[in-house]
Parts: sequence; structure tokens; C-alpha cells
Amino acid sequence: MSLFPLVLIGCGNMGAALVRGLRRIHPEGEIRLVDPDQSKTSLLESEGVGRPASLEEALEGAAVVVLAIKPQLLSTVGASLHGKMGEQTLVVSIMAGVDRKRLRDALGSPRVARTMPNLPLMVGAGATAIATDGLSASELGLCRTLMATVGSVVEVLESQIDAVTGLSGSGPAYVLRFLQALEDGGVLAGLARPVSRELAMATIEGTLSMVRQTGLEPEVLRGQVTSPGGTTIHGLKALEDRAFPAAVMEAVAAATRRSKELGA
Repeated sequence: MSLFPLVLIGCGNMGAALVRGLRRIHPEGEIRLVDPDQSKTSLLESEGVGRPASLEEALEGAAVVVLAIKPQLLSTVGASLHGKMGEQTLVVSIMAGVDRKRLRDALGSPRVARTMPNLPLMVGAGATAIATDGLSASELGLCRTLMATVGSVVEVLESQIDAVTGLSGSGPAYVLRFLQALEDGGVLAGLARPVSRELAMATIEGTLSMVRQTGLEPEVLRGQVTSPGGTTIHGLKALEDRAFPAAVMEAVAAATRRSKELGA
């Protein structure tokens, strides 16, 4: 099955980033853009990403419809889409907190896939989870092909999607907050802010690359930089004293709970 024609409904940050990534990999595929805000569709059109279309025109013969709207708009948008998609059209949702049953009921379509990408897809470095429940091999393949254009892809059960939201969906905000704190720490210790920021960003980027390229467990690598009685163990003790690991774990748990509440 082909991804094209592909329809994007909702051209905000996430949807726009997804089709930009798709265009880089598939420069000739037909992408149709639907959003009430014409400035958003016009911007993507000016970049050569796709063309604006009315909902009726966009759905004609569509292979894939990407639903990238806010969850609270589902009832309104769903009413506009209900019963208007072809039997072979696959709907791929990137909405948080909306399960496949609600999507199928709202859209009147049995072919619905649920995914959870995160914001780094804006730079082709996203992390996306696909809920495999109820998907055929061809539908799963389409989702993988689509989401792999903007980063890495994992497969989970739909019951695990809320946890994905709490970890990787909300995770960029945690990492950015840590980056800010690391930068501020350098400034507190006497570094100029531009120097501190560059060091903080390079440290995070380099550490992640080290984990990926060596394949070693984080605990093993951490041991290599933690000398007995040295500077690092004193810094780690300060984090432990302030319950840093527990705070991060609770952040993931709290975001997971909120995702479940949104889907209730």
C-alpha cells in the first residue's frame, strides 16, 4: 500500500513537522493540507510541502489521513469526516489521550491507527510509538514508513500509550528544564552564560551519542566518570540528596496519569 495521496488535517507544529519530514524522504508524493487557518497551509505550500484543499477534495481517493488536531476538536472534526472516507483509507492519529474506540466511533471508520510522536520530530529526531492492537501487517507497515521519516519508531500495546505520553511525549520538556538547570549551574559557578549553554548542550548530546554508540548500560558509563572521592560523586550525591531520580520518575508518572484523564 502507498502513503499517497496523504491528507494532513491540522497543520500545527506537530502535523507540519511530520509532513515536512515526509516531503524530504518522498519529494513526489501528493500531500493535501486541511486547516481552517489558511496562513498555516499557505506556509507549507510556499515551502513546497503540499497544497491546501477543501475537506471534500482532500478525502477523494486518500490513502492515509493524518489526524493532527487538538483532542477537544475531535467531536467537531469527526462529524465532518464521519462516513466520508474510503474503505481503504487509513487514519493515523497523533492525538494524546484519545483511544482507537473513540476515534472509530467519531470517524465512522474501522481503519484507525494510534501513534504518539514527540516534538523533536520537528528536526527529524522524534520518537514515535505505534499502538499495534488491531492493525494488520500492511497498516502497521504504513505507520512505520510514515513515522520513520521523522525519527525512531517503537511498537507498543495501546494500553501502554499513556505511559509513552508521560515519557517521550512530555519528556522533551523535562530534558529542556534539565538543560536550563545545568546551564544555570555553570553560571552560578562563574561561567559566562553562552559558554555554559554550549557546554551543557554538548554534554547532553555527547552523552546520548556515547550511550548509543557504545551500547553500554548508563550505569556502566557513569562509573567510568565517577572516581572515588572525586568531583562527580559529590555532584551525584547532591542530586540524590534532593531526590532527583524520584522527581523524574514522578514527572513521568504524573504526565501518564494526566494522559489517562484526558482519555476518560
